[in-house]
Amino acid sequence: MKISKTGFTNIIRCSRYAPLEEIYRKKRNALVTFSDNMDDLMTSENLAKTELLLSDMYDENDEDLIEKEDIQLNAMMPYYNAIEGLTANAVKGKFSGEFTFNMLDTYKQKKFEMEKNGYYFYCFLDGYLEEENHFRIFETKATTSRKYLDMKHEKESMFAFSPEGILMLTKDLGFSVDDKYEKKLDKLLDRFSDVGRYVYDLAFQRYVIEHSKDTPNKPGKYYLAVLNKDYVFDGTYDLNNQPVYQDNIIVFIDFTSITERYMPIIEADMNVVIDHLNTMNANPVPVGKHCQRKDRKQCQFYDICWSHVPAKNSILTYLNNHHGFTDTTGEKHDRYDLINEGVVNALDIDESWLTRENNIIQRRVIESEEPYYNYRKIREGIHELRYPIYHLDFESFPCPLPRYKGEVPYMQSLFQYSIHVERTPGVCDKERDHYGFLAKDHDDPREALIKGMIDVIKPDGGSVLVYNIAFEKTRINELARLFPAYKERLLDIADRLFDLMDIVKGNTKLYKNLGYDEEEAKKINYYHTDLNGSYSIKKVLPLFSNLTYKGMPIGNGSEALVTYSLFPKMDPKTFERNYRDLKNYCKQDTWAMVEILNELRKTAGIR
Repeated sequence: MKISKTGFTNIIRCSRYAPLEEIYRKKRNALVTFSDNMDDLMTSENLAKTELLLSDMYDENDEDLIEKEDIQLNAMMPYYNAIEGLTANAVKGKFSGEFTFNMLDTYKQKKFEMEKNGYYFYCFLDGYLEEENHFRIFETKATTSRKYLDMKHEKESMFAFSPEGILMLTKDLGFSVDDKYEKKLDKLLDRFSDVGRYVYDLAFQRYVIEHSKDTPNKPGKYYLAVLNKDYVFDGTYDLNNQPVYQDNIIVFIDFTSITERYMPIIEADMNVVIDHLNTMNANPVPVGKHCQRKDRKQCQFYDICWSHVPAKNSILTYLNNHHGFTDTTGEKHDRYDLINEGVVNALDIDESWLTRENNIIQRRVIESEEPYYNYRKIREGIHELRYPIYHLDFESFPCPLPRYKGEVPYMQSLFQYSIHVERTPGVCDKERDHYGFLAKDHDDPREALIKGMIDVIKPDGGSVLVYNIAFEKTRINELARLFPAYKERLLDIADRLFDLMDIVKGNTKLYKNLGYDEEEAKKINYYHTDLNGSYSIKKVLPLFSNLTYKGMPIGNGSEALVTYSLFPKMDPKTFERNYRDLKNYCKQDTWAMVEILNELRKTAGIR
């Protein structure tokens, strides 16, 4: 049996992944067991349990229930592939030697394979450079250097650039370190952390290379190739109007020393993987962080293993549940440990364990099924609004590679806005008081978007109402920096932003400024059992309005950005239909805010 890097990182999750994968791929021909005895493979009980799992993987028409298309990932794939090409160019520009690289065909990349206990582990390399005295391995990741430069010790980054322009741990550059520094390195050795997951992939490659019969008889260097967080696109395009990037868009991070520390970890993990493959036991296992819940690497069998946890009002519904729960003796209990002990419903936890006031409010709402309102705080929040109110929403394209002059990697390129103008309380017409902008192609729309927006949002002191303020505030400040001619007007708009969520959910800083003490300011303003712990506008809207996104051709942000990404490939008729649908989607977002605010006024007794 051959195991790839991806297969290895999945199987090491838990003992159940490999047998579930076997059932998923081979269905009723799968050779898995539900006991400690592999001789039980073909018992009637074993087959019945396999059938039960298959019913969660395929419906009655044999349609796949596991594989879910990630439309946003598909839209971004051309950019992710382009990053590999940029890495190759950067390697050739910085190093000399024989370089093996193939962006289009994985099977033409350099491959290493090793055997252990009858299993073959292999890896294809994004880049392999062989020089006279050593070789270099490059693993391309579609992330930026920020997450590593942001690793701090004593307020200083734990990484710095070498004289050759390679990002390295300061320890490897000869800086003095202490025990606290060493302790913080543990994050790089955690395969579930945001920085460790990438290094783990590189370490697996190193282990396979060093145990392969084709191992080069010379020392190796191991690098992650990531996007440079400080790279600013200068606006140069080729004859096909495609951006031309300089080699410094890629940063190489030398993880040779860390991958060496990983070797005994990979050795132990390899033995675990082999044990999982030898036993193929499909019985349930404890859930935990290895499931990578709500992560982009969430296990594909998550729904099967978590089926006993209710989708609504589980213990994960409690706000800040990641901090755990403290019992009357002062002992803290982790949420995953509680789930594995059978504590899955929100009401399963003793109320005395709820030490956060907001969790107590949630529990009482779930028990009574009566919504909670802090009418006074809602009223005072609404009274902070100034008219006319400009209800604003943006749509953006989170491109890994900068597309327009002045952008950096992963800058959210705005391509659309919707504005509803509410001139006096409750006076706003969905059609007559709506203003929108939507780019028709992928040419730079930013200045046109700015002009349209500042033409609608007058410098009159009216509140600019958004939902979840951080996104809009960041985007407007970026535009002010990139387009100084409009800086004053844009910064004025940024200063007038007001978050509708601060009225619905609450905001400690806002209510402390209004005279509330710390304890009262921290309390939520509103809770309903249907929120299920979330204050997203999609959760809040149905509780205040009959407005719905169901049935809309474009009904969420992912569908919006994917539709925009495909504009250049659409025929005129398809484009016209999608353009209209996209305008209606963004328009729905701002009208949703109008309706929520109106209902909040009525609920709080504001006439």
